[in-house]
Amino acid sequence: MSVLAECRQEAGAVPAVNVVWAVAVRPSLRRRARAAGIPLTPDTLARRQTHQLRVLRPSVGWPDRMRTDLKASDRAVVTAEKGREEVWFQWRPGWRRHTVWGSITFDEAAGTVLLDLREGAAYTGVSGVRPGASFVALCQVAGGLGLVAAGS
Repeated sequence: MSVLAECRQEAGAVPAVNVVWAVAVRPSLRRRARAAGIPLTPDTLARRQTHQLRVLRPSVGWPDRMRTDLKASDRAVVTAEKGREEVWFQWRPGWRRHTVWGSITFDEAAGTVLLDLREGAAYTGVSGVRPGASFVALCQVAGGLGLVAAGS
């Protein structure tokens, strides 16, 4: 099912607005996906994005460099770390103060990470994020940390 068809299916009470939004945003999502090396799938508008990604250029200490890059990003707020293998954070995918929750789990031996991003987190008093925000955040994190889809 295409992103447009999925948006029409979820449209509900205000179908015209959602269909127009889907037509307008699809090229942007496709461009972001292509730039990040992540396939555009029917689940692109899902509230939760979980992807196994690989490090584009693995070298000694790559998880520490990723951790440092994530903390240095102006879009991320690291909230917790679980040893050396996992980092929990909030990511701001757009210009507004809306955020998505995320976690990165490192597998040093395989040179891969599990990136899990979920919509629904927003600063107090701010309405929810737009559909596709988790996918936008996925593309931004992957691009910023030098990650690509595991099958690429």
